[in-house]
Amino acid sequence: MIVIDKKILTFNIKEAHYSDAPYDIKNCDYLKFHYCKNKVDAEGFTCKKELTSIIDLTQELDTIWQNMDKKSVRYRIKRAQREGIRIRINEGYEQFFQIYKSFIKKKGIKSLFDVFGVGSTSLETMKEYGTLFVAEYNGEILTGTIYLEDSSNMKAWIGASKRLEADKVKASMISNADRLIDWKAIKYAKEKGIKEFDLGGLWSKEEAEKDEKKKGINTYKLSYGGKIVTCYYYEKIYSNIYNLVYYLYNLKNLYR
Repeated sequence: MIVIDKKILTFNIKEAHYSDAPYDIKNCDYLKFHYCKNKVDAEGFTCKKELTSIIDLTQELDTIWQNMDKKSVRYRIKRAQREGIRIRINEGYEQFFQIYKSFIKKKGIKSLFDVFGVGSTSLETMKEYGTLFVAEYNGEILTGTIYLEDSSNMKAWIGASKRLEADKVKASMISNADRLIDWKAIKYAKEKGIKEFDLGGLWSKEEAEKDEKKKGINTYKLSYGGKIVTCYYYEKIYSNIYNLVYYLYNLKNLYR
């Protein structure tokens, strides 16, 4: 299990990954458990169902490869290799962080603490907890993904690229590079004896049918041949002040 510690403003934030069920952790104002496998009744925690896509890494590598969509994944991986895309592991954190900041700004992604001008994921946090894969072409980092890993699991955590500021040709190259990153990460995880590779959360069928972007995200992740798995996330607020800030933030978003 991984517990990520964040200090934002005066608040102590903790995020737990790869736990079967939630439990109390001392000295925090806000606690969140991501993708727990079990649904339990935990005092003080709110629970929501989530879906994700899991690739079973106990399969043969060739089986994993053949389960991927031929056109949208395997062809693009081969294309990225032909184009000369180079994958680097745990290098280029500073460059990736700049890409990440630009990417979330262009996407309009806002966290609770962006209200105060404080980002939710710092460079230091990325370095401490993540495994970074970046795709480089002619010395330029085009895209990257940070994964969280323990002895049994590896999950896509943070992804960012230059595709929103690129022309169509370069954007297509970045799309190919993203798939090569995931393939390299899958092989990396399998070589380490990790059993499950998680591409990150999925939208529900109902949500995907109402929104083409959400549908596209689901289609992309499921094209890797993983199985849809139901899991749960839990959150608990220990601080009254944090609870007030959280309430005001949600109220602000409700009336935007």
